[in-house]
Amino acid sequence: MAPRPLDLPEGARVLVRLPNWIGDVILCTPALAALRRARPDLRLEALVKPKVRAAVEGLPALDAVRFLGGETLGATLGQARELRREGFAAALLFPKGFREALLAFAARIPLRIGLATDRRSLLLTHPVPFGEEEWHRHHALQFASILSPLGISLHGEGLAFPIGERERAEAGRILAEAGLAGSPLALFHVSASKAPRAWHAQRFGEVARELSERTGCRVALVGTAGERPLHERVRSACPSAVDLAGATSLPVLAAVMERARLLVCNDSGPMHLGAAAGTKVVAIFGPGAPHKTAPYVPPERLRVVYAALPCSPCRQAFWKECGPSPAGKPPCLEGVHTGAVLKACLELWEGAETRDARR
Repeated sequence: MAPRPLDLPEGARVLVRLPNWIGDVILCTPALAALRRARPDLRLEALVKPKVRAAVEGLPALDAVRFLGGETLGATLGQARELRREGFAAALLFPKGFREALLAFAARIPLRIGLATDRRSLLLTHPVPFGEEEWHRHHALQFASILSPLGISLHGEGLAFPIGERERAEAGRILAEAGLAGSPLALFHVSASKAPRAWHAQRFGEVARELSERTGCRVALVGTAGERPLHERVRSACPSAVDLAGATSLPVLAAVMERARLLVCNDSGPMHLGAAAGTKVVAIFGPGAPHKTAPYVPPERLRVVYAALPCSPCRQAFWKECGPSPAGKPPCLEGVHTGAVLKACLELWEGAETRDARR
């Protein structure tokens, strides 16, 4: 017999410790929406690192956002003392690390719920089992399982990222000044957190050129100002591509993505940002695990291009377990060819045109 779900008091305050990366925060949003649907009375207060504030401030599922003050043991215990005075009834711990459980334990929050990982189960009142089967599940489903002690599960909730009217207006201005307003738009984000995780800039450019020639779309390159040299390599193969590097904040980038028909990208945080903004995504995976970390969207909005070598996915200890190609890429990315990526782009583009015609 399944254990009886926890019954939190009406209007209880719940501390929601969210992950430290934008992509993971976005993958938590279906669980947050499900929690809000099932218990609209609860006061949900997120605790996050400042670097992910753009992904949480303005989320309709949250009532407040608090920020971590530091990562040392002293900072953790100091913040625990502050939280102890706040009267939280429960803590939902989405990250898998020991420190998060220690913080909730030291804060003496009565109910502490999180995955049974990193030898922290004794610090939790309700450790959620996390065995081999759970390890292989999509991260969005892993995060949603944290709600299981409350008897809550997903019922069609999707990804979310807060986009305000100010960001939408700024996105419109940027696109207009770049000569892209009103044009069918394909965005390319060509970097990744580590260079060996990113597909060849030249190949991105070849796909962009072919996609533009076949569909008549405009191509824009999005990213930080530091990615301009990488974008120039893309533009060497696709001179018509417009470089928007450094032109947007993260929320404005989401608003730009909201206006695009397609995002073509590596396995990266912007991949999830585009998915949450509602655009279709072609995601190129190398050493990662798409069955766990691809965008959590319906199949008609996503194509994953993946060589799926016998060694994939791996621990990403680059050049210790495989050698780099002359271009500095692992074999799993060398095995992704432009034809496969272009085919995926065209499949989604045709679907996007059908969707637009029905509006």
